[in-house]
Parts: sequence; C-alpha cells; structure tokens
Amino acid sequence: MSDIVVSAEARDQRGKNEARRLRARGRIPAIVYAPQKENLAVSVSPRELAAVFKTGAAESTLVDLELDGKKRKVILKAYQVHPVRAEFLHADFYEVALDKPLTVKVHIELHGVPVGVKTFGGLLEFITRELTVSCLPLDIPKKFEVDITPLEIGGTVRAGSIPMPPNVKLMTDDDHLVAQVVAKHAEEVVEAAPEVAVAAEPEVAKRGKAPAEGDAAKAAPAVAGKDVKKDKK
Repeated sequence: MSDIVVSAEARDQRGKNEARRLRARGRIPAIVYAPQKENLAVSVSPRELAAVFKTGAAESTLVDLELDGKKRKVILKAYQVHPVRAEFLHADFYEVALDKPLTVKVHIELHGVPVGVKTFGGLLEFITRELTVSCLPLDIPKKFEVDITPLEIGGTVRAGSIPMPPNVKLMTDDDHLVAQVVAKHAEEVVEAAPEVAVAAEPEVAKRGKAPAEGDAAKAAPAVAGKDVKKDKK
C-alpha cells in the first residue's frame, strides 16, 4: 500500500483564469491519465504534492489519489514549476492497474568511499543516477543502493551488476556504465634556478625552489537530468 495520499477535487473549467482561481485557493490544476479511460481534470494541494518528493524518487513512487471518497493508484508522470519561485504550477498523474507491469525509472544511491579514492587519490565519477525497470506497481523499488567501497582505480559499476529484487526486470542495458573510479592526471612543471657555487663549500650547490605541482584535472560526475514537462492547462 502507498504511504502517500493526495486529495483531489474534480474541476470543469480549464485555462489560465481557472488556474489563477485555483492557486488563489491554495490548489493547482492537474490531469489524471488512465489507459482506455477519459482523461480527468482535477485540482490538488501543492503541499500534499510536495510530500511525494520527500521520498527522493517522486516519479517512481506509488500515490493514493483520493477523489470523491475513492482512492486511485497513480504515479506522478510530470510537473511544472514556476520559473522563479519554488512553486508547483501543474501536475500530471498516471493511473495504474496493480496487475499490469509498469516501466519506471528508479534512483541509484551510492554508499561508501572507494579504495581507489581514499587510498590512491582517484576520482569517483557518478555517471548514471537512475535505472529503468519493469515490474508491477507494488513491486517498484524505492531505490537501488550500491556499495562502492571495493572500487579501485579503474573499477566500475555497470547496470547489470546491480542486483534486482524479485519480480523486477532491468530494462537498462547491462553494460551501461553507472559509476567508475579514475586516476588523477597532474603535470609537473619544474622550475630550477641556476646553480650558484658557495665559496666556503665549493662542492655544494645552492638549489632553486622545488618543482611546482600542476593543478590536477578534476572530472565532474554526469547528472541524469530530469525534464520538467510544461503541460497545457
């Protein structure tokens, strides 16, 4: 069962004026899509919608949408936010059948500090932050937790190496790179001053300053960005 309940109210009107009236009441417009059913226009509370995002995996979280005293199992498919203020403007929900598989994206969470980073000064690159899986709605994993402690320099995590829970099928290619540890590359620039003989000690040469260390090239992890859908209201 879902732990998140979002209350919805049916609405007849659409358009910008209706959206403004709803927001004045502390609500936002939303659409519920369902296979082989007519799309349903509703309004929801943005505060209740925000609870879906506290899971850390909003687009794969099963939600109970309560409408007219009945609950529908839905997932959040898209949402629109204000370009300046941190406010929800619109949401799209997709009603699911509990006996039919869904294809969803599930967040990946890395745990630990790789040996290659801690001991050998390497860099961790977190390349793919979600995996696409297929399963029944009640079997959707909340997240995939991956222990990266054993990774040495050159070590990798690929999609196929992440264990799948029962009844969950990985749709991402097995060889798809999730994370890796790479070596730092630094170029030494040596600046040596001319040797100057010391009269009292002819066999000892006074050296210039020590070689300067070059800046290490830092590799930033690639983030799998999410597209925020701007839907017409």
